[in-house]
Amino acid sequence: MSEYDECTDALVDRTVLTELQAELGGDQAIIGAFVRNYIALLPWRVSRLHRALEKLDIEDAMDAVLSLKTSSHMVGAICMNRLAEELEISIRLLPGAEHLHELKPQVHEIDRFVFGTIDELETRIL
Repeated sequence: MSEYDECTDALVDRTVLTELQAELGGDQAIIGAFVRNYIALLPWRVSRLHRALEKLDIEDAMDAVLSLKTSSHMVGAICMNRLAEELEISIRLLPGAEHLHELKPQVHEIDRFVFGTIDELETRIL
């Protein structure tokens, strides 16, 4: 059993977007556009992580994981956010860029939840 198995029960916290919508005066169109933008960019953000690890580019890896973490937090993608937080910590603990390849299993774990997160956002939120 993986330490990430609990992600299958709660990929998205719907209350995050409900609260954001309330803060924005109830405008569903803004929330819909925000979610669609996240969905469109999620596969690209994850592939950017893969590329950074392949190139052993620790700065790009950190930038990519922070982008994933922040955007996931804002949209309520709690599993993706948590996995990104854990990857961020792992990157910070690396002794150097030459060790980035050691983090590939964590990025593959993120891969496992990309389409589930997208599906949950599309079916429950949009």
